[in-house]
Amino acid sequence: MPERASNIVESRPFSLRNLSIRQQLPLLICLLLLILILLFGTVSYLGIRRATMATGETRLRNLTEQLSSLFRQSARIMASGTQTVANKNEIVHFLAPDARDPPQAGKALEVLNHLMADSQTVAVDLRDLQGNVLLHAGREEKGLFLRESGSRHAIPDAFSEVLGKPDSNFVGKFYFAGDSIYYPAIATVSHDGKPVGYLYRWRCVRTTSKSVAQLSALLGSKASLLIGNTDGSLWTDMLKPVPAPPQLSKNPNTTVRYTRPEGKVIADAMTVPGTKWIVLVELSSDLILEAANRFLFWMIIIGVALIVTGSFIAWLISRSFTRPLDRLLHAATAISAGDYSPTVATDRRDEIGRLARSFNSMAAEVRAAHDELENKVSLRTRELEIANKELEAFSYSVSHDLRAPLRAVSGYAMMLKEDYEATFDDEAKRITGNIISNVKMMGRLIDDLIAFSRLGKREVRRRTTDMQALIETCVAELRQLWPEDKFLVSVDPLPACNGDEDLLKQVWLNLVGNAMKYSARNPEPRITIGATENGKGPVYFVRDNGAGFDMKYADKLFKVFQRLHSQEEYEGTGVGLALVKRILDKHGGEIWAESRPGEGAVFYFRLPCK
Repeated sequence: MPERASNIVESRPFSLRNLSIRQQLPLLICLLLLILILLFGTVSYLGIRRATMATGETRLRNLTEQLSSLFRQSARIMASGTQTVANKNEIVHFLAPDARDPPQAGKALEVLNHLMADSQTVAVDLRDLQGNVLLHAGREEKGLFLRESGSRHAIPDAFSEVLGKPDSNFVGKFYFAGDSIYYPAIATVSHDGKPVGYLYRWRCVRTTSKSVAQLSALLGSKASLLIGNTDGSLWTDMLKPVPAPPQLSKNPNTTVRYTRPEGKVIADAMTVPGTKWIVLVELSSDLILEAANRFLFWMIIIGVALIVTGSFIAWLISRSFTRPLDRLLHAATAISAGDYSPTVATDRRDEIGRLARSFNSMAAEVRAAHDELENKVSLRTRELEIANKELEAFSYSVSHDLRAPLRAVSGYAMMLKEDYEATFDDEAKRITGNIISNVKMMGRLIDDLIAFSRLGKREVRRRTTDMQALIETCVAELRQLWPEDKFLVSVDPLPACNGDEDLLKQVWLNLVGNAMKYSARNPEPRITIGATENGKGPVYFVRDNGAGFDMKYADKLFKVFQRLHSQEEYEGTGVGLALVKRILDKHGGEIWAESRPGEGAVFYFRLPCK
């Protein structure tokens, strides 16, 4: 019995082969353009970014060098001017040993007051070698600055800057006092080649926000200028103290990158020779990379435009291929449906045009072959109609002309048996019995042949058939042919099916009748009738415990006049199973058998679900 079929739905993964050419070509062009744009854009962007950053670093280094040089020149001028004042006789004679009399002090103070003409100079001190202030000129009291607010703030002590440097002449560090930033210009006062004191010229860093903004605009790229002490003690943006830039305390004269609240910056620092200062210029990384980012933006815009344009062109190209292919498909579909009239336009000169011309030639040949086949079919149909008429005439002849002499032979044999049987010897009785028996068998054979021949032109009238009621009717009719009630017939529940009830009754009568015939010699004949289910429809079976047969002869079971047992063993015409198979073939079903000699047989037949 066949195994039950299983319906398995497999999900197919995404594949280009599942897409049409009209979909594949634009998709492939999109992928190709996307890969090229990504590759070219990435390489170009990285190259432009690297070049832009290198240019920015070079520009930053040049700006830092220029500003450092500018501050160095300014500091040199200031230090030179301070040293010039320190070399004046009035200052030298005042600091000379044993010469600090009041007249000399007045002359020296006059020189110091002359330095106050500089608007940024807020105080001038003369100190001895120990750092003691000997003379002071300024707008404040000695050692104090007087601010506009009226508050007082002590001058930072910068004497430590000259310790160990007796011949110093430099600009000192920045100091923050009150709300202002100051720095000293320190010059050594020498007498007879020996230092005798120091001149401290205190200057205030005076600038405005507007000036700082103008300087930043001149530097460009929103550059920021910071200046601080080399020891990192104070940093200023020329207006106020600011936090020290990261990473510069240990690495002056270098380019660093760090993050401000405003964003990422790149900075370059450089010390100012002749001072305790370090100049730092910050440039915004975003502004430096603005050109590279603008290139990336336009590359994305151009890439999207190229992809859209390329996809549209690819769609147009694919359509130029797929439209004639669609026409070929529609023409082929029409031909497969039986319409041989469609043709395909052949105005192209490429491979598709040649394919269209070949298709038209093939269609013309198919049309010609179809017409020829139609003519042959018509001819064969007429021949078949003639043959059917002859077969009907034969059936009529068999059913009427052959039956008449058979009835005469049967009647005369019966008359001999009834009237003269008492005078017959045993041999005459046996011959008379054989005549009657063969006449009956000949009648059954004629009936079976007529039924078999008529089945060929019988239309199947399908309807829902109650197989349970049908088999019970068949079993009841067959039991009447066996006077002795010795068969144990078991009928399991049978599902209904869709078929011709009259023909299916003939199937059951033949199968169950054979089961009774071949199991009748068994002391306890058992017949089981049931059904199973598979994916193709119900499978009905009839099982017996009769004589059985050898499976190597199973191919002969369903052929006309083919029998596996002799007439002496079991009566039969050899047409019944052939008739069963023909009925099931007309239903679209199938029949098969399983058996072993002496162990009974089981016959299965399947009917389609619909």
